[in-house]
Amino acid sequence: MSLNAALAFEPSMTVHSDLLGPLTVAPEDVVRFPSGLFGFPECREFVLVPGSREGTYWLQSVEHGTLAFLLVDPFLFFDDYAVDLGAADRAELEVEEASDVMVLTIVTLPRTRREPPTTNLQGPLALNLRSRKGKQVAISERDLGLRVPVDLSKPVGG
Repeated sequence: MSLNAALAFEPSMTVHSDLLGPLTVAPEDVVRFPSGLFGFPECREFVLVPGSREGTYWLQSVEHGTLAFLLVDPFLFFDDYAVDLGAADRAELEVEEASDVMVLTIVTLPRTRREPPTTNLQGPLALNLRSRKGKQVAISERDLGLRVPVDLSKPVGG
């Protein structure tokens, strides 16, 4: 079999997204959240899609085309933000190297243009990009908020 023929048979799947349109992805690109997300325990498979702005992503549910979350890399927007994953979280995510893990936070878009978008710094998502496992973790720091204003046009590093 030629290389072109082998590549033509490489499996792919289409994820239907009401927001992003049809997404063609390799099955190994699906991120699995064994425990689901807070408020969405039945949603366990997602696709991570880079957003149009630096440090932004879409997390599209594989099971529900209407469910997509806007995510941000909090380290680009909040220079003093830190997340320490505990041993149980690292074991659940099968973390071997710290560089395997990406931490993102969920953005809530405002109802009006006069309000800023906010992000949940207390409930970040930890994604192991090697094992394709994810988990929403709870951080009990009182200084962090559930709805912290975030200026998506101005990353700290930018």
